[in-house]
Amino acid sequence: MDPDPSSSILILVLSLFASAFFSGMEMAFVASSRLQTELDATQSWRGRVVAFLNARPQLFIASMLVGNNLALVLCGIESGSLVGEWVFGVSDWQSAPQPLLVLATQTLVTTSVVLVLAEFIPKSLFHASPNAWLRNLAYPLLLIFIVLALPAWLITKLSQGLLRPFVRGKEAPEAETLGAQDLDHFLESLSGRMEPEQELEHELQILKNALDLPSVQARDSMVPRNEVQGVEIDTSVDDLTATFAGTGFSKLVVFKGDMDHIVGYVHAKDLFDLPGSLKEILLPTFVVPEAMAGDELLRQFLKRRRHLAVVVDEFGGTAGILTMEDIVEELLGDIDDEHDLVEEDVEHDLGDGVWRVPARREVRSLNETHGWELPEASHYDTLGGLLLHHAEDIPESGSVVVVEGLEFVVR
Repeated sequence: MDPDPSSSILILVLSLFASAFFSGMEMAFVASSRLQTELDATQSWRGRVVAFLNARPQLFIASMLVGNNLALVLCGIESGSLVGEWVFGVSDWQSAPQPLLVLATQTLVTTSVVLVLAEFIPKSLFHASPNAWLRNLAYPLLLIFIVLALPAWLITKLSQGLLRPFVRGKEAPEAETLGAQDLDHFLESLSGRMEPEQELEHELQILKNALDLPSVQARDSMVPRNEVQGVEIDTSVDDLTATFAGTGFSKLVVFKGDMDHIVGYVHAKDLFDLPGSLKEILLPTFVVPEAMAGDELLRQFLKRRRHLAVVVDEFGGTAGILTMEDIVEELLGDIDDEHDLVEEDVEHDLGDGVWRVPARREVRSLNETHGWELPEASHYDTLGGLLLHHAEDIPESGSVVVVEGLEFVVR
């Protein structure tokens, strides 16, 4: 047995530390926000160093892998020797009475130590604040990169040469331009650090809503068919005026025969022009499918210069209507109009965790507002649809429906 194993212990500790550093830096580089990196580059030299490395992702990752592998080789050699001496009293597993047992023990112990101390722990730590770690360690990281860049480049070129007969196609670009996903990640990180009372919180939410707009469909924002108020095409001006006064709406759709044949809409303000017939103030609409994305809807409204669209289902029937305001609400939040001021449609906090919620509220909106985990599905959108689905019948007044631990009393 080595009478002074301190040198081996020192090499083992240093190699583990180096491996942890390289593993953590690799994780921080992959998990970092590229937009935050570009912003940091305008504020400090450390930020410029990180941006310099970020512009060379392939070479940087290769350098970290080269450094990590060198550290792991040293760690494996010294760890195997120390385990053999401490446990079995031999430094060479081949000379041991039971070489396979010694080798298996050395492998198990070394692998466990490396996975915990040089992989799991550093990667978890560096993943929590990747940009901060890159900034704080920018200078030593740059020095290590300069030392390892050449061997990493040679190994990369050698690997590419060996793989060329088997892999066809163009090489990936060294760096990609910033996109919506980078902005989304940046906003997510900012939202986590933003104080609730800070004024920027609302602006950040608008940006996030704009990024999420492509995932919003027409069916998510429309006024459903059963809430749409309309009049026949041959309705007289007097009857039209009375309908506006009775409903309190500023717009009414105009149909021919039934709601599946909407021909346009009328606006209450046009009645001040004293039209001779409804057709004189009839405004055109356009048709969109239920699944049309929010960003495309906004483009269609702007392109067509229309303010109301008819949403149709897969069978061509009217599923509801959609206005420009409904799309703007997805960006800016709720805007009160005639559909929003009905008392029955307003939530009320009754205290002790009890809420009075209208059945027309969307399940997605309730989950976001209250932090609930109500199940969402394609065959219903509203709370009423969810309760019908779980009750498998039309619940009577006073009946109780339990969904995901929440108790709903039908009124």
